[in-house]
Amino acid sequence: MLALGCSDGMLRVCDVNNGRIVHQIAARASISCLDWVAEDKSSTQSRNSAPFDNILNIDVTASLPKLSPLPIVSAPDSIFTSKAVLDSMINSSFMSEESSVIDVLVNGDGDSRIFFNIFGHFSIEYIQFPSSLEKLTPISHASSADLSFHAFIVESQDHSLFILPLRVHFIRRFGNDLAHISSTSTKVQALLIYISDVIGAIAAEWKSMESALLKPMKSLEDILIAEKDSDIVLMLLETLILGVPNDTFKVWISNHLSDRAIRAWRKASSTAYENIRKLLLESLIPACERAVVLTTRVRGLARWRERGVHLGLNPDSYTHIIDALTLIMGKAHRLIWDLNKEYDHFKPFIQWMKFILDDVTNHDSTSEDSDTPIETAKVATYIIDYLHNQTMANYFSADGAAKGNSTNLNDLVENLRKLSEKAFRESSDAMKNHLAFGSPLKLVENITAKKLHMSSRVIHRENESYMYTAISSEANPKVVSLICLDISGNFAELTSCMVRSACFTTPNESIESLEFVDDEKLMLLLHPIDPASSKNKARIVSLAFEKLFAERAVIFDTRELNTAVCSVQYSTDMSEPMWDQCRIFTDDFIPIALAVNGCKGRRVGSVIADDNHRFLVFDLDDDEAADEEEVDDDTMNE
Repeated sequence: MLALGCSDGMLRVCDVNNGRIVHQIAARASISCLDWVAEDKSSTQSRNSAPFDNILNIDVTASLPKLSPLPIVSAPDSIFTSKAVLDSMINSSFMSEESSVIDVLVNGDGDSRIFFNIFGHFSIEYIQFPSSLEKLTPISHASSADLSFHAFIVESQDHSLFILPLRVHFIRRFGNDLAHISSTSTKVQALLIYISDVIGAIAAEWKSMESALLKPMKSLEDILIAEKDSDIVLMLLETLILGVPNDTFKVWISNHLSDRAIRAWRKASSTAYENIRKLLLESLIPACERAVVLTTRVRGLARWRERGVHLGLNPDSYTHIIDALTLIMGKAHRLIWDLNKEYDHFKPFIQWMKFILDDVTNHDSTSEDSDTPIETAKVATYIIDYLHNQTMANYFSADGAAKGNSTNLNDLVENLRKLSEKAFRESSDAMKNHLAFGSPLKLVENITAKKLHMSSRVIHRENESYMYTAISSEANPKVVSLICLDISGNFAELTSCMVRSACFTTPNESIESLEFVDDEKLMLLLHPIDPASSKNKARIVSLAFEKLFAERAVIFDTRELNTAVCSVQYSTDMSEPMWDQCRIFTDDFIPIALAVNGCKGRRVGSVIADDNHRFLVFDLDDDEAADEEEVDDDTMNE
């Protein structure tokens, strides 16, 4: 998955295999930074646990039937037409090893705010900087392996950069309950999207059914209106009772219907009826049942007084969600019952229409139900009760409620969404009370963030923690500055820590982008300064950054510093370091930006071409001896 911060303020998560949007987060102010981090698997074992945690680890959802993908025809815009997306977001095991590892999509905006989205759906919104720091805009982010410490590089209005620490206490204080609440929220909200898409698919099928049912009759109504004849219902009932159609009906049925048209009419209507019943039985009701199970799980935790209160859980809020889900399921069951009744009356009606056609055209019927007696009572009921008052209209149209059929399904789903947002917002507000900002540390003065390439990483070694920052500016494109802050003591006080700094220079290449790969390597995207005379092409290189500090570095205490950290004199006599890896690009693909993910199990990198249309995904552990042309064919996408 790839998270995108778009110019319209929306966060969109897309599947890089097919480019489809699988999730999006509501519009906000202009996005200034975006990062997606996950805790190390070893951190899950160190979270606070409490008695009876094993009870919470029982995965009841694993015993529920898996939901079915939605049909592309009736739900073309839904992400749940893909079985892979459906399995990953809804059908996956609730307590799988992967689901217990918390990941956080972090973004900041131009209004001095940050947002946390745990598991992509559980949002902790509008985390405002302290009043003294309101004019700082976050532009970069890093976090510790257990996600308890976050550091933002922020820009002030006078174009200075600061490192702003943030201590996150709720991950450890909430312990394993956080994974349960946020996982449940994520799955419930994914189910809400699925339920909404099912309702949309049912509505699309209804429009198809409405067209199939009413289109043949519309031409007859138009003729009756033009001739100022009787109402279509009265005319059809008169024909049914007398057994003899009038001249208007004869002309219409001869000119507008045929045996083939009747069969198409029957087939289209029957297919629409069946598709709607299938969506109700196999998608909507099972999705609601699954959501009830998940919500009941959190409500049980909320009723656990010793643990639910400090989590900000209100059991009544989750009871309201369950009641709303129960109401939707009741409506769905009632709709199935009513649809079956309507279809049971439609079949003899279409059989009667075929009989009238054969009689008017003197055609010998070869229909499979020609010998079946026509149930005229059901035909009359269909003409009176269903011809102008379809069952579906009572459940989807705005007029349905006015006709005494309570609220329509769209309104019920919207109410369910609001109740869910309210319930989970109560928990996220409780988590916001467990956040603490530290004092900012000035990093660079008199520079615009847009003219910088930088990357940060928090590393924990044994009992010590460090924050590394790599910076390269357009003013000195050949120089990389490295800063290491010792944050082993108080995470929140960067203004009282030891700092090591170093730098190195690339002789004839400019640094276009840089990223920390893992706790050992820094990766750089390099371009030749003079492509015409240089033998080098655009390339990606990596090096062990800790070696630079070991050989020659400046060490100082921030308490003794009266200026920006980067103003301290760096060692400048370092020659170009020995690259550990090198990937060279040809002239037909010139990369201009780099992103990497060095997490174990998914060590990949990506570059985007200078045309802003093509990108290349590569394996960080791939042997350089591999055929470059084969790699291009496999991984380049338009």
